[in-house]
Amino acid sequence: MATERVDERPADEHDPYGRRPGYVTGVDGRTDRTTTAMVVGIVAGFLARVVLGFLGLAEWAALLGGIVIGLVVWLVLRALRRRADRIAGRSPDAVPQARDRAIAEANGGRRFFIAPNPVVVIVMGGIFVAVGVAPPVLDGATVAGLLTAVLVFASGLFFVVQGVGTLVVRRRERSGQ
Repeated sequence: MATERVDERPADEHDPYGRRPGYVTGVDGRTDRTTTAMVVGIVAGFLARVVLGFLGLAEWAALLGGIVIGLVVWLVLRALRRRADRIAGRSPDAVPQARDRAIAEANGGRRFFIAPNPVVVIVMGGIFVAVGVAPPVLDGATVAGLLTAVLVFASGLFFVVQGVGTLVVRRRERSGQ
């Protein structure tokens, strides 16, 4: 499996760290990869989950309602931002492409995540897997509990795979030198 490397940077590409409307700006003043639409969607989903819970809906229905409402808010705001970018003559994908390229350049040309300490990432993933598996096994299965367990378990597996991938990449780099 070949490692994906950085291509040449286009001349008219967006500055990966410049301010851009519709994106979250970090403390350092640089544009983050996270769009404001995504943040508003997450907050709306959380608030909907809380309100639906207060209204006495079943736990699984409140969780599902929060997810659906958050997703709808995010996608609608994202579509509006992309439309505004097109009207303004900007590419809607300029920021993500520029940030991907900048991350790849910082990681020695690789477009995937490289952990500074892969053992920590693997241990963290193992903890997520344990936390994801324990409640359904110990408490019994509910719809909301299983949904949460699957999400936490999948997150844990993601971290384990990223950590192992970093170890493999580092081993290949050492053997190639």
